[in-house]
Amino acid sequence: MKKLILLLCIPFIGIAQTDYELEFNSATQDYVEMLNASAVIANKTAFSISCWVNPQANTTHSGIMGFRNNIDADFYLLQIQNTNNVEARFRNSSGTIFDVLATNLLDFNQWQHLAFTYDGSNIYLYKDGVLVSSSPANGTVTQTMQSFKIGALDWGATGFYMNGSLDEIRLWNATLSPSTITNWMCAEVTTAHPDYSNLAGYWRLNDGAGTTATDLSVNSNNGTLNNNPTWQLTTSCFGSTVTPLTYVPDDNFENYLEANGMGDGIALNDSVLTANINTVTYIDVSSQNISDLTGIEDFTALTYLDCDSNQLTSLGISNNTALWYLNCNDNQITILDVSNNTSLNSLNCERNQLTTLDVSNNINLEDLFLNDNFISVLNLSQNSVLRQLRSSDNPLGSLDIINNPDLTFLDCGNNQLVNLNISQNVLLERVLCRYNQILYLDITNNTALYSLYCHDNQLISLDVSNNPDLTFLACGNNQINNLDLRNGNNIFLDSNLSCSNNPNLTCIDVDDASWSTTNWTFANGNIDTQHYFSTNCSAVAFDCTDSLEVTDVIIDNTRLQRKYYKYGQNLFGFAHGDKEKRKISNLIPKLIKPLFT
Repeated sequence: MKKLILLLCIPFIGIAQTDYELEFNSATQDYVEMLNASAVIANKTAFSISCWVNPQANTTHSGIMGFRNNIDADFYLLQIQNTNNVEARFRNSSGTIFDVLATNLLDFNQWQHLAFTYDGSNIYLYKDGVLVSSSPANGTVTQTMQSFKIGALDWGATGFYMNGSLDEIRLWNATLSPSTITNWMCAEVTTAHPDYSNLAGYWRLNDGAGTTATDLSVNSNNGTLNNNPTWQLTTSCFGSTVTPLTYVPDDNFENYLEANGMGDGIALNDSVLTANINTVTYIDVSSQNISDLTGIEDFTALTYLDCDSNQLTSLGISNNTALWYLNCNDNQITILDVSNNTSLNSLNCERNQLTTLDVSNNINLEDLFLNDNFISVLNLSQNSVLRQLRSSDNPLGSLDIINNPDLTFLDCGNNQLVNLNISQNVLLERVLCRYNQILYLDITNNTALYSLYCHDNQLISLDVSNNPDLTFLACGNNQINNLDLRNGNNIFLDSNLSCSNNPNLTCIDVDDASWSTTNWTFANGNIDTQHYFSTNCSAVAFDCTDSLEVTDVIIDNTRLQRKYYKYGQNLFGFAHGDKEKRKISNLIPKLIKPLFT
């Protein structure tokens, strides 16, 4: 069974200090108030509050913390009277109420972490970094003069006063993610916090004496202690040295880490020792049936990640800034953010559910494989060192690779391409652009090309005469009527030629017609039945300067007309060099003239 409570604490390193907490007593009605604090969240569509709380039973409602005026500016956590239930409420400026009610949430007389967040569409309640519940919500708070209170919440002319202790109160103009909540709930907020710029209020409650609770955020909205809540040395995680843990909710991921020396020695407790993973540079969790890779963000030294063939729908790698290689093929990922992974050299995300992919920050990317997704637009203008691109089986309508001069391998098959310009990619060795709608393909500059698969397009001509290294050519199922294979090395192609199903094609230019006729046949699937070979197809058509050869001259005495026949073809279709023919110049000149009438 999974455990909800997880204490993730990172000891503060620096000048030694004493950590305090505040203890509240409902009988004395003590509390802390920060005046006009709602101004820092006014008109925002994202905000969060969080704290450490050590609650006690209470016969009345206990206000833990937040804003409350019961009219148009509520965002608070409240312990319900005579229970350990918690009400998390957001009331927008229109007076509309959105609630999450968590039953049996609190554990009396022990510390636990609570966080309440809003993202403009939903509210979320977390305990110890684990989502308890959520609910749809909308709107903003426009009120700028509502107080923020800890240890009490207003109810008309009275207040709901708390029994228990509080520590580390935080207010944010941001929606904290589960991983951020978990990673920072026992760590002092510093500039390294991913939402530091949105810190709107930070009361550590470490003053230790007096009637002021200092706000460490840039807003400096200090709180005033009322009715003497008690300063005490804290017993929360900030007052003790606790081994840092990383939250790992997926059982299969945790089992893998435990089995490979990266756990905490406790099976299925949803955590591993952070110290065991934050120096790891290589991890291969492929085919482990993992559906959630939460915890990977603490692998901060990671350079190689293979999570191929799992059940992932999301992958958060923003913290893995050293990542050099990523393979997340064969998952169900819908969004992949690699904007922080500027060291990325190889990205494999084939066979997922991606509709977009932004690689503009990945200027070191050399290999990009994204076959079988739903990506319709791909911007590669910043990836000048890209060497290999596989983008087949996407709905790409265009592909601009002009800024990728180092490209040696291109697979863009089964898209919706009409044009493909590879004239600037002179290092290309393999091109697979089959199953598109390409009309024209110029490979004149691609002299290093040895493999070309351009079948099943709309090509009307193809000239490979400038590609002497060509060893594979598949150009079938097009509309080609002009095919020039005279690259000086037809023998390299051997049996690796396929140009069948080009009904408009008859004569094919080759290096050696006899060799081609012997080696490239209809029976072998190389050509169609009407295809034949010549070293110069343009000279096959008859003109008046040619030496004519005939096999029969037939005189039709009935119609007094002379007709010329060569077995199997018309006069204007025969080829030079056919054996055993007699020159028409040997015939009587008067017999020639009727041939042209």
